[in-house]
Amino acid sequence: DMFEFGAKIQVLKKGVFFPARANKLYSLYKQYNNIEDIDLKTKRQLQEKYFHKKFEDIFEDCKNYYTTEEIERANRNPKVKMAMIFKWYFGYTTQLALEGHKNRKVDYQIHCGPALGSFNQWVKGTKLENWRKRYVDEIGLKLMNDTAVHLNNQFRLFFNKEGEHRG
Repeated sequence: DMFEFGAKIQVLKKGVFFPARANKLYSLYKQYNNIEDIDLKTKRQLQEKYFHKKFEDIFEDCKNYYTTEEIERANRNPKVKMAMIFKWYFGYTTQLALEGHKNRKVDYQIHCGPALGSFNQWVKGTKLENWRKRYVDEIGLKLMNDTAVHLNNQFRLFFNKEGEHRG
């Protein structure tokens, strides 16, 4: 939603093209005021390799998601239209990932954040290290067991054998 301002989100980088392509789109957006001003080779690359669709068809799709006023504004202002087309790509790449299009894995946009990195560090050296072997029930059990160990350790720090506070 804040593409025009250069806002970035944390996404999976390993094995996907999305981060580099999103940066390329933002760079083009900053450099040009109209999608028509982009050189032919780059336009062809965007339509054939990134979008797998023509700009005109994407803009038609946008009409299903934006208000009439927003579409009219895009028709009057080529920079707004370019942003709309480029933002379409962000929704498209998320949808590819959600639907699991196996032949388009490199195009996936997968949101993640510091919690995923922390989780990966936490499970390093365990059977959960490999993401392909992660199951929700096993993750839940590990969370509960490790929390119980942590709370027991904290309890021992604050209380002696007789249950009296060590303070």
